[in-house]
Amino acid sequence: MGIFQGLLEWLPISSQGNLILLMVSIFRMNETEALSLSVYLHAGTLLSALVYFRRTFWSLLRAIPNYQPNITEKRENRLITFLLLSTFLTGIVGYLIFRLAEATAISGSIFFTLIGVSLIVTGLIQKWTKRLGTRTIDDVNLTDSLLLGVIQGFSAFPGVSRSGVTISFLLFRGFNGESALKLSFLMSVPAVLAAELGLSLISGLAAPGVLEIVIGCLSSFIVGIISINVLLKIARKINFWIFCIGIGSIALISSLYL
Repeated sequence: MGIFQGLLEWLPISSQGNLILLMVSIFRMNETEALSLSVYLHAGTLLSALVYFRRTFWSLLRAIPNYQPNITEKRENRLITFLLLSTFLTGIVGYLIFRLAEATAISGSIFFTLIGVSLIVTGLIQKWTKRLGTRTIDDVNLTDSLLLGVIQGFSAFPGVSRSGVTISFLLFRGFNGESALKLSFLMSVPAVLAAELGLSLISGLAAPGVLEIVIGCLSSFIVGIISINVLLKIARKINFWIFCIGIGSIALISSLYL
C-alpha cells in the first residue's frame, strides 16, 4: 500500500480513494482500518515532497523572519504568501465540503470524471494555442493564491484528486507544465499536513501497528521521491499537452471503478 501511495499521490487519481478501495477489496480490511492506514501512508509522501524540494522549503524557512505579506516582492515572499493564503482557504472550503459530503453521502466520482475531462481538454487547448503555458513559478500572484486555495478545497470530496484539480487549474491559469507540477507539489505539504491533522482531530484515528506504519511510510516515501522525479523529467522532455492528455485518460479510466 505504501508503494501504491507513492505512485498515486502525484497523479490526478485520488490516492486515498484508490488505496481504501484496494485495502477493502483485496486485503479485506474494514473501512475504518483502511482510512487510518491511508492517513499514515500520506505522511511518507508528505516527507518525500519536503525532501525533494528541501532547498525551496529551506529558503522559505530562512525568509520567514523577514517576511512581509506582499506578494509583489521577492520570490520567497511570493511563495510564502501563496502557500499561506491557499492553505487557509483550502482549510475553510475543505472543512465545509467534508462535512457536506459526510452528511449527504455525496460521491466524488462525478467530480473525478470531470478532472479527467478537464485535463484532456486542457491538453488539447495547449496543443492548439500558444498563449497558454508561459507562466513560471516566479509569476504566482494574489489571484492565483485565492483561486487555488478554493479549488484545492474541493479535494475534500471523496474520490476527488488534490493534485488533479490543482494541476488542471494551474494549467488553465497559464502556467507551463513543469511549474504547474512544482506548485502542486509545494502546495501538497501544508495542505496535506493540515488535512491529516484535522481529520485526526475530527474523526479520530485508530493507530495500526508500529511495524506496519514504519514499513508503509518508508515505502511511500521512497517511491514518492522517485515518482516526483520521473514526473518532472517527463514534463521537461515531452510536450506537456501529451502528458496532460495521458494523465487525464488515466483519471477517466480509474473513475469507472469508483
